[in-house]
Amino acid sequence: MSPGVVGTGEGIWLRRKVFHTTVGVVFLLSIFLFDQFKWFYLFVLGCGIVLSYVMEKKPIRFIKWFLDRYDKLEDIVPGQGPITFFAGALFSWFVFGWEPAAVSIIVLSFGDPLAYVMGEAIGGPKIPWNRRKTVAGSLSFTVFPFLLISLLWNPLLGLLAAGLGAIGESLPLPNRLVTDDNMIIPLTVSAGIWVLSMLIPGLV
Repeated sequence: MSPGVVGTGEGIWLRRKVFHTTVGVVFLLSIFLFDQFKWFYLFVLGCGIVLSYVMEKKPIRFIKWFLDRYDKLEDIVPGQGPITFFAGALFSWFVFGWEPAAVSIIVLSFGDPLAYVMGEAIGGPKIPWNRRKTVAGSLSFTVFPFLLISLLWNPLLGLLAAGLGAIGESLPLPNRLVTDDNMIIPLTVSAGIWVLSMLIPGLV
Protein backbone atom coordinates (compact mmCIF):
# COMPACT_ATOMS: atom_id res chain seq x y z
CA MET A 1 0.00 0.00 0.00
CA SER A 2 1.24 3.48 -0.79
CA PRO A 3 2.15 5.57 2.20
CA GLY A 4 -0.34 8.29 2.75
CA VAL A 5 -3.47 9.11 4.64
CA VAL A 6 -6.13 6.84 3.20
CA GLY A 7 -4.95 3.59 4.76
CA THR A 8 -3.98 4.96 8.15
CA GLY A 9 -5.65 6.03 11.36
CA GLU A 10 -8.89 5.15 13.06
CA GLY A 11 -11.02 5.43 9.92
CA ILE A 12 -9.53 2.40 8.23
CA TRP A 13 -10.04 0.27 11.32
CA LEU A 14 -13.72 1.17 11.54
CA ARG A 15 -14.20 0.55 7.81
CA ARG A 16 -12.44 -2.79 8.13
CA LYS A 17 -14.60 -3.88 11.06
CA VAL A 18 -17.85 -2.93 9.31
CA PHE A 19 -16.74 -4.73 6.14
CA HIS A 20 -15.55 -7.67 8.25
CA THR A 21 -18.95 -8.08 9.93
CA THR A 22 -20.89 -7.60 6.69
CA VAL A 23 -18.91 -10.31 4.89
CA GLY A 24 -19.32 -12.56 7.91
CA VAL A 25 -23.11 -12.17 7.91
CA VAL A 26 -23.29 -12.97 4.18
CA PHE A 27 -21.03 -15.99 4.68
CA LEU A 28 -23.10 -17.15 7.65
CA LEU A 29 -26.38 -16.90 5.73
CA SER A 30 -24.80 -18.91 2.91
CA ILE A 31 -23.88 -21.71 5.33
CA PHE A 32 -27.42 -21.88 6.70
CA LEU A 33 -29.09 -21.72 3.27
CA PHE A 34 -27.06 -23.93 0.95
CA ASP A 35 -24.03 -26.09 1.72
CA GLN A 36 -22.83 -26.02 -1.90
CA PHE A 37 -22.06 -22.31 -1.60
CA LYS A 38 -18.68 -23.38 -0.19
CA TRP A 39 -17.54 -24.32 -3.70
CA PHE A 40 -18.45 -20.85 -4.98
CA TYR A 41 -16.53 -19.25 -2.11
CA LEU A 42 -13.56 -21.50 -2.85
CA PHE A 43 -13.60 -20.09 -6.38
CA VAL A 44 -13.80 -16.54 -4.95
CA LEU A 45 -10.82 -17.29 -2.70
CA GLY A 46 -8.83 -18.53 -5.67
CA CYS A 47 -9.64 -15.38 -7.62
CA GLY A 48 -8.63 -13.29 -4.62
CA ILE A 49 -5.26 -15.01 -4.35
CA VAL A 50 -4.59 -14.46 -8.07
CA LEU A 51 -5.60 -10.78 -7.82
CA SER A 52 -3.38 -10.33 -4.78
CA TYR A 53 -0.42 -11.69 -6.75
CA VAL A 54 -1.24 -9.43 -9.72
CA MET A 55 -1.56 -6.39 -7.45
CA GLU A 56 1.96 -6.97 -6.14
CA LYS A 57 3.32 -6.96 -9.69
CA LYS A 58 1.12 -4.40 -11.45
CA PRO A 59 -1.56 -2.60 -9.41
CA ILE A 60 -5.03 -2.33 -10.94
CA ARG A 61 -6.43 1.14 -10.26
CA PHE A 62 -9.94 0.40 -8.99
CA ILE A 63 -8.76 -2.54 -6.87
CA LYS A 64 -5.95 -0.41 -5.43
CA TRP A 65 -8.53 2.26 -4.53
CA PHE A 66 -10.45 -0.33 -2.53
CA LEU A 67 -7.39 -1.87 -0.87
CA ASP A 68 -6.03 1.56 0.10
CA ARG A 69 -9.19 2.00 2.18
CA TYR A 70 -9.25 -1.42 3.82
CA ASP A 71 -5.76 -2.97 3.93
CA LYS A 72 -3.61 -2.43 7.01
CA LEU A 73 -0.14 -1.01 6.45
CA GLU A 74 1.35 -4.07 8.17
CA ASP A 75 -0.47 -6.53 5.90
CA ILE A 76 1.96 -8.87 4.16
CA VAL A 77 0.05 -9.18 0.86
CA PRO A 78 -2.64 -7.07 -0.84
CA GLY A 79 -6.11 -8.09 0.28
CA GLN A 80 -4.79 -10.06 3.23
CA GLY A 81 -7.94 -9.50 5.33
CA PRO A 82 -10.49 -10.98 2.85
CA ILE A 83 -8.09 -13.74 1.76
CA THR A 84 -7.42 -14.97 5.29
CA PHE A 85 -11.12 -14.59 6.24
CA PHE A 86 -12.23 -16.81 3.35
CA ALA A 87 -9.36 -19.25 3.91
CA GLY A 88 -10.08 -19.70 7.62
CA ALA A 89 -13.85 -19.93 7.17
CA LEU A 90 -13.63 -22.34 4.23
CA PHE A 91 -11.10 -24.61 5.94
CA SER A 92 -13.46 -24.83 8.92
CA TRP A 93 -16.44 -25.51 6.64
CA PHE A 94 -14.76 -28.22 4.55
CA VAL A 95 -12.94 -29.99 7.41
CA PHE A 96 -15.26 -29.68 10.43
CA GLY A 97 -18.68 -29.33 8.82
CA TRP A 98 -21.24 -26.56 8.59
CA GLU A 99 -22.20 -26.21 12.27
CA PRO A 100 -18.71 -25.77 13.76
CA ALA A 101 -17.92 -23.48 10.81
CA ALA A 102 -21.07 -21.39 11.37
CA VAL A 103 -20.28 -21.05 15.07
CA SER A 104 -16.70 -20.02 14.32
CA ILE A 105 -17.82 -17.40 11.79
CA ILE A 106 -20.23 -15.89 14.33
CA VAL A 107 -17.35 -15.59 16.80
CA LEU A 108 -15.01 -14.09 14.20
CA SER A 109 -17.53 -11.72 12.60
CA PHE A 110 -18.97 -10.25 15.79
CA GLY A 111 -16.40 -10.89 18.51
CA ASP A 112 -13.36 -9.43 16.76
CA PRO A 113 -14.96 -6.06 15.83
CA LEU A 114 -16.55 -5.72 19.27
CA ALA A 115 -13.20 -6.41 20.95
CA TYR A 116 -11.58 -3.63 18.91
CA VAL A 117 -14.33 -1.06 19.56
CA MET A 118 -14.59 -1.73 23.30
CA GLY A 119 -10.84 -2.07 23.73
CA GLU A 120 -10.36 1.36 22.14
CA ALA A 121 -13.28 2.94 24.00
CA ILE A 122 -12.59 1.54 27.47
CA GLY A 123 -8.86 0.84 27.40
CA GLY A 124 -7.62 -0.29 30.80
CA PRO A 125 -5.28 -3.11 31.81
CA LYS A 126 -3.46 -5.11 29.15
CA ILE A 127 -3.49 -8.89 28.92
CA PRO A 128 -0.25 -10.11 30.57
CA TRP A 129 0.75 -12.37 27.65
CA ASN A 130 -0.17 -9.87 24.90
CA ARG A 131 0.41 -6.18 25.63
CA ARG A 132 -1.38 -5.18 22.42
CA LYS A 133 -4.71 -6.48 23.76
CA THR A 134 -6.80 -5.16 26.64
CA VAL A 135 -8.76 -7.15 29.20
CA ALA A 136 -11.86 -5.09 28.33
CA GLY A 137 -11.49 -5.90 24.63
CA SER A 138 -11.07 -9.63 25.24
CA LEU A 139 -14.05 -9.78 27.60
CA SER A 140 -16.16 -7.80 25.12
CA PHE A 141 -15.11 -10.28 22.43
CA THR A 142 -17.21 -12.97 24.11
CA VAL A 143 -20.47 -11.06 24.70
CA PHE A 144 -22.34 -10.94 21.39
CA PRO A 145 -21.10 -14.30 20.06
CA PHE A 146 -22.21 -15.93 23.32
CA LEU A 147 -25.68 -14.38 23.09
CA LEU A 148 -26.21 -15.20 19.41
CA ILE A 149 -24.89 -18.77 19.62
CA SER A 150 -26.97 -19.34 22.78
CA LEU A 151 -30.05 -18.19 20.87
CA LEU A 152 -29.37 -20.33 17.79
CA TRP A 153 -27.98 -23.41 19.61
CA ASN A 154 -27.52 -23.47 23.39
CA PRO A 155 -25.73 -21.46 26.12
CA LEU A 156 -23.04 -24.08 26.74
CA LEU A 157 -21.99 -23.99 23.09
CA GLY A 158 -22.08 -20.19 23.20
CA LEU A 159 -19.84 -20.09 26.26
CA LEU A 160 -17.32 -22.60 24.91
CA ALA A 161 -17.15 -21.06 21.43
CA ALA A 162 -16.80 -17.50 22.71
CA GLY A 163 -14.12 -18.61 25.19
CA LEU A 164 -12.14 -20.50 22.55
CA GLY A 165 -12.33 -17.52 20.21
CA ALA A 166 -11.18 -15.09 22.90
CA ILE A 167 -8.19 -17.32 23.66
CA GLY A 168 -7.26 -17.54 19.96
CA GLU A 169 -7.68 -13.79 19.51
CA SER A 170 -5.46 -12.98 22.49
CA LEU A 171 -2.45 -15.10 21.49
CA PRO A 172 0.75 -13.07 20.85
CA LEU A 173 1.47 -14.50 17.41
CA PRO A 174 3.86 -13.08 14.79
CA ASN A 175 2.47 -11.24 11.78
CA ARG A 176 2.14 -14.07 9.25
CA LEU A 177 -0.64 -15.06 6.86
CA VAL A 178 -1.27 -18.30 8.74
CA THR A 179 -1.36 -16.53 12.11
CA ASP A 180 -3.77 -13.78 11.07
CA ASP A 181 -6.77 -13.51 13.44
CA ASN A 182 -9.01 -14.35 10.49
CA MET A 183 -7.30 -17.74 10.31
CA ILE A 184 -6.60 -18.44 13.97
CA ILE A 185 -10.05 -17.62 15.39
CA PRO A 186 -12.22 -19.80 13.11
CA LEU A 187 -9.73 -22.69 13.22
CA THR A 188 -9.45 -22.55 17.02
CA VAL A 189 -13.21 -22.37 17.49
CA SER A 190 -14.27 -24.93 14.87
CA ALA A 191 -11.58 -27.47 15.82
CA GLY A 192 -12.34 -27.03 19.52
CA ILE A 193 -16.09 -27.37 19.04
CA TRP A 194 -15.64 -30.38 16.78
CA VAL A 195 -13.60 -32.16 19.47
CA LEU A 196 -15.87 -31.10 22.34
CA SER A 197 -18.98 -32.20 20.44
CA MET A 198 -17.64 -35.76 20.52
CA LEU A 199 -17.18 -35.52 24.29
CA ILE A 200 -20.39 -33.64 25.15
CA PRO A 201 -23.55 -35.18 23.62
CA GLY A 202 -25.95 -32.61 22.20
CA LEU A 203 -23.45 -29.76 22.18
CA VAL A 204 -24.27 -28.97 18.53
